[in-house]
Amino acid sequence: MTSLVPPPGELLRTQRKAGRSAVVGLMLLWGAAFVSPFLAYQEDVKAAQGELLIHLSDRAGFQAQALGAHLGLLRSELQRLAEHPSLRPEDGAAAPEVALLENAFGHTSLFSGGVALVSADGARIWSDPVEMPLGRTPLASRPWFRRMVKERVASVGLLDEEGGGLVAVAVPIVRDERVVGLLVGELATANELLPTPRGTHESMVALLGERGRILLPATPPPLLRQPELATRLRPLVDAPGAVTLGSTRLLGAAALVPGTGMLLAVLEDEAQDRAVLKSRYLGQLGFHTALLGGVLLLFTVLLRRSYRSLVAAEEQLRRQETMAALGTASSLIAHEVKNALNSMQAALSMIRAKGGETTLPVQALRSQADRLGHLARSLLSFASPQSTQQRSCEMHLLVQDALQAVRLLPEAADVTIETTLQEGLFVKGDPTLLVSAVDNLMRNAVEAGAVAHDTGQQPTPRVQVRLLREGAEVVFVVEDNAGGVPPAFEPRLWEPFAVGRSKGIGLGLPMVRTAIRAHDGGSVSYTRVPGGSRFTVRLPLERMAS
Repeated sequence: MTSLVPPPGELLRTQRKAGRSAVVGLMLLWGAAFVSPFLAYQEDVKAAQGELLIHLSDRAGFQAQALGAHLGLLRSELQRLAEHPSLRPEDGAAAPEVALLENAFGHTSLFSGGVALVSADGARIWSDPVEMPLGRTPLASRPWFRRMVKERVASVGLLDEEGGGLVAVAVPIVRDERVVGLLVGELATANELLPTPRGTHESMVALLGERGRILLPATPPPLLRQPELATRLRPLVDAPGAVTLGSTRLLGAAALVPGTGMLLAVLEDEAQDRAVLKSRYLGQLGFHTALLGGVLLLFTVLLRRSYRSLVAAEEQLRRQETMAALGTASSLIAHEVKNALNSMQAALSMIRAKGGETTLPVQALRSQADRLGHLARSLLSFASPQSTQQRSCEMHLLVQDALQAVRLLPEAADVTIETTLQEGLFVKGDPTLLVSAVDNLMRNAVEAGAVAHDTGQQPTPRVQVRLLREGAEVVFVVEDNAGGVPPAFEPRLWEPFAVGRSKGIGLGLPMVRTAIRAHDGGSVSYTRVPGGSRFTVRLPLERMAS
């Protein structure tokens, strides 16, 4: 007969392979769960830097345009007055000229530091306010003043070479192609040209003059006090990007101020930007990790449960196929045993007819024939389970029938059987299956007691059989003092062909459970008691006899 069951080694290898595949899949998923946020962070950094450079470039261009427009307005205002024919600084501060200047600048807020009229050699002629500072060194000694006189063009720059924050817009007064004086307007603070940064993380704005000298801020931070600063920042006009000043890497953009030779640059510390992105990334990573971790944990639990279900299903299928194969083999063996028993029974009948029933060999032969008959019935019952025929049965009579057969066993001679049977307890069931179940339980107990007696483990083996009512149930109890089932064997107690002692083939208890479960609400259980075992059968009570 060909077996349908795969070899155990092949089944084990298949299960291990599936387990390894599941583990590899889970590892890949967990890896993706943690790598994907990191890769997303790298992409976020690149995208954020690109967006930041676009923002810096737009900001630099906008502020350069605004600054150019502002300075152009200041220059135009001074230029308009410088071209007035009544303004002749070479004549000194005459009354018409003072009136003209006071009327033009007396109520204006264009120049917060003040406005001054100076001669071509840098001497103050008129100023508002009177004590308006013109720097710590003479004007005539300053390069921008000499260049303006020579080239006759307006100039914007620091009022003093040494700094101080005073920004000047100077316009030459030209008469007959000769500079006869200058109008100088002062802005007292840099805030009037560029907005003040707010907060701790703001861009740095630098304004450089035509010759690369830093004009704003008035007190430059150490990063902007680098040699060749203009050379490093000028490429940012065409290509915004990274620039290193000192040991600090910055991201920046620059733009030329229209109408002037000045350069305006907007810079941000790349490390601070990365810190902001890192903080955001850590929050996203924590959220993604928690979310993906929860999903993967749930997936892991479900996958593990599915894998266990698969293994259990495979094991159940293997057992079913094994039981089917064993059932077929049991049927063949039972039929062969039954044929031999028929011949033995015929021979025993002939011996009984001749009066040889009482001889010891014949009694031994009849006992073994009964044992083989019980074996054949067990095998046939296992191979072809009977369908239940439900009818009213009195349990007292069924137990008595089974007791008669058990008391004829050779083992029963050494075992005391004590009975307490309550009458009038009826159940709805199959009498054949119930007698078989009761017979097997009592037979097992008697055989266990005989073995304990033969081995010296129990000199007075005893089996207690009780039939009683508990509530709406009929309870049948078989208890012995033969030492009990070995603890290691208890998990396999109800498995077919599982044998815990030398006698039997391991079908008695499985048949008992199958027979009892065939009755709705029926159950059978095992309990270890001091010195032995207790098997309890519970069946729903039909009615009490009248």
